Order: sequence, then structure tokens, then C-alpha cells
Amino acid sequence: MNRLLAGSAPLVLALAGCSPGGPGHSVETRFVDAREVELLPATSRFVSVRDLAFDGESIWVLDGAPPFITRVSVRDGGSDQFGGEGQGPGEFLTPWAIQPADGPVDGSIRVWDQGNDRVSTFDPRGNLLGSERLSEDGRIRARTDLRDVSYADPFRVRSTGAELVVGHFPGRIDRTADLMTGSLQRADVRLEPGPELTRFVDHMTKSASGLREWAAVPFWDVCEGAVVLWSPVSAEVVWLDLLGEVRARTPVEEKPAPVSLEDIETYLSWMARLELGPDYEDARIDYSSMAKSNRDRFAERAPIATDLRCQSGREAWLRQFDTSSDPLGRGQTWLQISANGTRRRVRFPDGFTPALFTEEGAFGVLEVPEGFQRLAWWKEESAI
Repeated sequence: MNRLLAGSAPLVLALAGCSPGGPGHSVETRFVDAREVELLPATSRFVSVRDLAFDGESIWVLDGAPPFITRVSVRDGGSDQFGGEGQGPGEFLTPWAIQPADGPVDGSIRVWDQGNDRVSTFDPRGNLLGSERLSEDGRIRARTDLRDVSYADPFRVRSTGAELVVGHFPGRIDRTADLMTGSLQRADVRLEPGPELTRFVDHMTKSASGLREWAAVPFWDVCEGAVVLWSPVSAEVVWLDLLGEVRARTPVEEKPAPVSLEDIETYLSWMARLELGPDYEDARIDYSSMAKSNRDRFAERAPIATDLRCQSGREAWLRQFDTSSDPLGRGQTWLQISANGTRRRVRFPDGFTPALFTEEGAFGVLEVPEGFQRLAWWKEESAI
């Protein structure tokens, strides 16, 4: 367990666990019943979904295990799966992002593979249309298990049609606070960096640069040609155009919740499970004592948000911090915010993670009792 708190490359990264900040009196909470989340007709099963993309007719699923790519028709649930593991044409090692592609074939898709350092384009049936090497300057150098130990997401890629918006990081990402070295930029399909939209450090507090874990970092998404950004330093959702100019700001009136020793214990237990395997309990680690002795390595207060997804060019969803259902703090409560200041809180049932928000509801991933994941849909009855 000493490696869990090693100084140079700690397994205990800047992420966290605690209950969400106290809701404002004017924010309504909508509790979604588990029966309101319906499985899509598609029978495809997934191991660890990394990304979803929607092209208007189909949902594309990027899984962490082969077959890595699945296309699911929203209309009838029909699906195609492809993408084996390897270094050959159309194969993947560590794919991390997927987006609809503009090209000669309608409904084609692009997939970025960190392991093979390339971006590949496929038609709707999985036929390889072409591959390109990633730009050396645009490569993301991060620990391979970052998704397992942090809520940080340096791998996000979003298409604006003519080009992409990506996070650019000149250094390695080994812990959440390392995101402060990066910036949000426009890029080409090879991730060659282009014009800078904003620097992440400008949206983080000075304390985030320290060695304490659970840094509050920016999150972002792109919808309808607008970049939507969560800025922890100002506690605002900021709407930018593709030149980086601010078009709207909406303050988030949430109070960061204190980090408790119980939160730290939950996190340390998860780290032990990752390092020691399924028999980690046999080690009989005293997490309570460990949490107390390492309290100064963790932030006094947890971040407000652990993800951001936009619904449109004027509406966004913030995932609030909570360890009651996830040791990394990826809670089940989301705060919906519009550019005109309207907001509400939605609590989704355990096991369901929304990823694509629409006016009618949200597509996402549901953990089923059999131990795998399925695509699911929550139909919204009344949008804000």
C-alpha cells in the first residue's frame, strides 16, 4: 500500500469523494425512478464504455474491450459491431474517443486510438475508409489507467464539423491537477494543435497546483458550434464561441462540501482494490488510520463538478461530486443549467450514467445485474 501514496507517481490521484454541495433553495430536484430508465432494443453488451456519439440516426459506442465499436440504430435497435485488438488496419489498442466524420460516406465515424497513435475512419458497416498518424504535438501522454483512478478526462474530442475541439497538454497527465498545464484548442483530425480558445490554468484556483489530491478542474463540451466550459475558479458555466470569445456566463450557486475521513477511506479502499486485486480485503488494511494519517494530502473541500455535458448550445449538465455510489466521486446527481440562468437538479438511479442529453431525455449506459453494460434511455417528461 505504500505505493498508493508514492510521491512521484501516486495511485492516489486528484479525485475524490463526498456528498454533493448543499442545493440552493430555488433549485428543484427531480428524482428519476429506476423504472423510468429503459433499455434500448439492441442486445449488444459492453464491458467499459468510454465514449458515445450520436449522428442523428444511430448511437456509436466506444467500448474498452473488443469489439471496440458498436453502431446502434435508435429507430429499431439494429446494430453492427467491429474493431478487433491489434496493430493492423482497422484494429485498436487503446481507443479513447469517437466522433461522427464528414466525408464521402454518410454516417461514417472517426476513432482516435492512443495505443496505435492514429485516427481511423469507418463507414456505418465498419469498413475502414482510411487511417492517419496522430500529430506528435497533439498526442496525449497520460497513464493508461487514468480513467480508473480519476474523474479527469483529457481524452475528450469534439467535432464542430469543419474541425475539432480538443484539450492540448504539453506534459504528461498522471494526476488530476496535471490538467492545469493544458489548454482548449481547435485542431485537425490528426489533433495537430491550432488556435487556442482558453487556458485551463485560468479556470483553476492556485491551490489546485499543489500536491493535495482532488483538484477542482475545468470540464468542457461542444454543442451546436458552442463551447461550454465549467470554470471552478469562478464557479460558472461559461459559453464560448469558436474564437474563444465569451458569449454567456451562468453562476452555479453551490457550496463545495467538506471532504470527510469517510470519503478518503472510500477512495483508499478503491485504490487498494485496483492495486491488490479482488482479494484486497485479505490484506486487512486499516483505512481509517490511513485516512487520518494522510488527511493533509487531500483537499479540505471537494470539487463541485466531476463532468460536464452540453444538451444544446444554450444548456449544459454538471455532474456533481458524491462518493456514495462511486469511490471516485462521479455522483448520480446532475445540475442542469441554461445560459439564461434557469437550473434544476436531477438525481438518476444508481447504475445509470447519462452521456448524451437531448430535449427528450438522455441516452446513457446502464450497469445490469449480469455484470455488463447496456445502452439505456431516460425519457424526459418536462424539460426546463
